Amino acid sequence: MAKKKPITGKASFSTLNDLLNKIAPDGEMIEINPIAKIDEWISTGSYILNACLSGSVFGGLPNRRSLVLAGEEGTGKTYIALSICRNGIRYQGYDVIYFDSEGSIDRDFVARLGVDTSHLRLQPVNTVEEFNHIAAQITTMFEAMIEKGEQPPKTIVVLDSLGNLSSEKEVEDSTSGSNKRDMTKQQQIRKLFRVNGLKFAKLGIPFIINNHTYDSLSMFSPKEISGGGGVKYNASIILILGKGKLDDEKEEEKQKGNNIDPVKVGVTIYVTPFKQRFARPIKVQLHIPFYKAPNPYVGLEKFVNWDVCGVMRGNMLTDKEYQKLSDEDKKGCVPFQGWEMVKNEETGKMEKKDTKFVWAQPKATARQLICKHLGGETPLLDLFTDKVFTKEMLTELDEKIIKPTFQLPDINSLEDLEELAEIIDETPEEETK
Repeated sequence: MAKKKPITGKASFSTLNDLLNKIAPDGEMIEINPIAKIDEWISTGSYILNACLSGSVFGGLPNRRSLVLAGEEGTGKTYIALSICRNGIRYQGYDVIYFDSEGSIDRDFVARLGVDTSHLRLQPVNTVEEFNHIAAQITTMFEAMIEKGEQPPKTIVVLDSLGNLSSEKEVEDSTSGSNKRDMTKQQQIRKLFRVNGLKFAKLGIPFIINNHTYDSLSMFSPKEISGGGGVKYNASIILILGKGKLDDEKEEEKQKGNNIDPVKVGVTIYVTPFKQRFARPIKVQLHIPFYKAPNPYVGLEKFVNWDVCGVMRGNMLTDKEYQKLSDEDKKGCVPFQGWEMVKNEETGKMEKKDTKFVWAQPKATARQLICKHLGGETPLLDLFTDKVFTKEMLTELDEKIIKPTFQLPDINSLEDLEELAEIIDETPEEETK
């Protein structure tokens, strides 16, 4: 046996890194590796859903990552996917390849949601293997473009839906009349993510997967996501969608007057993060109206308060009205500087003019809001418009409430220790003996 040479020095990691760059050039230090970098966030069209996904109202779906929207029928999976596509096309220059296994969308529906149909390719697909093959060809074409020195087009890939895809074996069995159970579909789904998932991330292709849920016997998770472990283990973010009814009182009254039974005009969606790597898993609520883009502000009202946003549901009182209140009612009131727009007699222009100090009195049943930045009262429905949610107010709300609530804790946070302390406190005394 050859005699070992004594260790006389220490090799650097950079030497090893240089050697790895030659034999495995796809790998890089994490600071410069494109797979590890989120270049941009694509808005969902709902500020509260953006916060749920990314921890900020100005975020949304991260590129280079996959999002699963799972839920029963009518929970807005297609609607939300198309809403992300609309904003990606309109504001960030994306094109969309929309794989449809259900025949669920048509041109008029897509256009009604504000999607530029000239940037959306509808691709029918029947089996998991067919989708896997086409997706692999897409990544191969992207790699060929890069090899030629060309920048590939910014592209979003949507699969609607994974749960409705057959396998080739299922198709063959249907043709032959075989009733044997298909044991290949989940394997093909795992293969789908293994073959394409990492390449989509490397090439900057956001991947949206709509999927079905079914009832589970588990007491901890009443809904199970179809597709097995291949979906749950490989997706970056999984949101489970539930629904309620969204009513339109004016429309219902109009229909009743015409002897027509009123129908739903939309749904209230409850979004529960099942898997999340970019924000705390906080359940949120949003409204989805049928056939038009969502109101981006719905859902934010739960996070608005007077101290941060200067917005309160209640009545505005003059000092004289305030003085007539009981001592108990006065305790809830807060003073603020009111203002109004008046015409400057010299210039003829409308200008902001401070008025006397007024009082904001909170009242849960009030039909108006009091807004500091508007100088007084405004109708309650203005809460869901940019009149109340100005860009400045959104920014302040995001920095002072949304980010601290939704963003993952700092690495120096002691929240995990606080949770452990709570668990210890809840442990029955006999279990600690």
